[in-house]
Amino acid sequence: MFNLKDFIKKGLLNAVGRMADYQVILNAAGWLEKGVLSEKDLAEISMAIDAQYPEVEENAE
Repeated sequence: MFNLKDFIKKGLLNAVGRMADYQVILNAAGWLEKGVLSEKDLAEISMAIDAQYPEVEENAE
């Protein structure tokens, strides 16, 4: 059976790295406002966005 939430979430996760981060974020926020996605879903999308950037260690000298 078709699940709109899963469909939207999958599309947004697939868009990470293909669309500008701000576009993914704004789209996800729009679906949150409509009640389709939850804050937990947005946290997962945010983690996917963050994971595409390597962490930089700062040298404390």
